[in-house]
Amino acid sequence: MAKGKEQGKPQHCMVGGGDEPEVSRRAKEIFAEWAPEDPLNAEKVDGRVDTIEGARQAIAKAREGLETLSFLGGRKLVWLADCTFLGDNVTGRNEGVLESLASLIELLGKLPPSEAQFLISAPGVDKRRSFFRQFEKLGKVEVFDPPDLRRGRDRGDWMDEISERLRRAGLTVGPGAVELLMEVVGWDGRALEKEIEKVRLYLKPETKVTEQAVREVGAGRRELEVWDWCDAVVAGKLGPARAGLRRLLEQGESDVGLVMILAGSLRLAALGRALQEARLLRLPAPGGFGQPSLDPAADAFLPRSSKGEKPNLWRLGKVTGLCAHRPAGGVRRALLRLHELQIELVSGADRARALEEGVLRLCLD
Repeated sequence: MAKGKEQGKPQHCMVGGGDEPEVSRRAKEIFAEWAPEDPLNAEKVDGRVDTIEGARQAIAKAREGLETLSFLGGRKLVWLADCTFLGDNVTGRNEGVLESLASLIELLGKLPPSEAQFLISAPGVDKRRSFFRQFEKLGKVEVFDPPDLRRGRDRGDWMDEISERLRRAGLTVGPGAVELLMEVVGWDGRALEKEIEKVRLYLKPETKVTEQAVREVGAGRRELEVWDWCDAVVAGKLGPARAGLRRLLEQGESDVGLVMILAGSLRLAALGRALQEARLLRLPAPGGFGQPSLDPAADAFLPRSSKGEKPNLWRLGKVTGLCAHRPAGGVRRALLRLHELQIELVSGADRARALEEGVLRLCLD
């Protein structure tokens, strides 16, 4: 790895990955750290382009900045920012763009450390491509990818990251706020930044982020209300379940659609309780950031989607904890009652009445 003799830093650096806000933040940080004494020797080239020709022009402009000697001497710094042509897309696969990138790599290998440094930021960079692999040999690469919550991994790490980003925004965290933010944004770092900014403006001049504040401004408010209702039914909380049902129906939600979503939660809860009673599923302590753990023997009992994906481990743990007071047989009976309710809804009965009575039976079962 080439080192800048005067700076004691890598001569070149790439910042990339799927977490676009973190990629942008880190690249700005490095650009400020590496800034030459003469501000005129620092140049930023916009790499966010929509066309093949735009990509080639951005690369050419970056080359020109690296090759042009500074007017009064001193080290040059060129930042090719927010590149959209280093991912697996039409522009990134274009032969002309690939040739331009290859010539850029060749130039970087020849630049004396005392003359120029190069920074490139690329959200969504494809790490399989030749440019990425060649750049690793010339400089430092920092990758910021969000945790894969869709497979139930790294939940604790992601919650720690959410807490840290709230802190960096000058906010403090109240009970339940981080968990709810994670449900709103999933693993999307860009969505998280938007939600944090919305919460910050909503609370101003206050700084404590409460669960209620997240609910008030959450982008996924409708989805949250549906999941909250499902959770209330699974937990057997009659009051919130009835109130939530009425509110959702008043908002125009489909009664059949609600029952289908609820069926998914109940099936998962029944599976979780059965695994828990068989000592194949262990839940973290209440209030902790720990991840549920599955015994390897449980794998044979996990359903798969059409793509072969297993249930989200965090969601499995959550619904299992909600019905921990019920035996597995009781949750299975509730699932049977829900099936009977589905039949009743499609038989032409008074659907609103049937649904409310059905929810009552599910909560009391």
